[in-house]
Amino acid sequence: MQRSGGLPITAQTFNYTKAEAFAAEMLGIFNSSALTLMISIGHRTELFDTLAELPPSTSQQIADAAGLNERYVREWLGAMVTGRFVEYVLPAM
Repeated sequence: MQRSGGLPITAQTFNYTKAEAFAAEMLGIFNSSALTLMISIGHRTELFDTLAELPPSTSQQIADAAGLNERYVREWLGAMVTGRFVEYVLPAM
């Protein structure tokens, strides 16, 4: 069988190892891109500056200090924890 360009079409065995490596690479690119956007949001909203001025705080305390909605600050903090920019510490019982 030939394509319209005249080159033959050959069957190849699907390489699962290459497919897994490709999927892992694409996931890394996607995660890095999402984290880059969240870093930009933190910079533009001055959340990093706010964090630098506060002691360990709740998302509500950070949102209040920054003048932002707590829900969005909490989501942003989740991304920053996932990216290892911010450390989440459970309160002592």
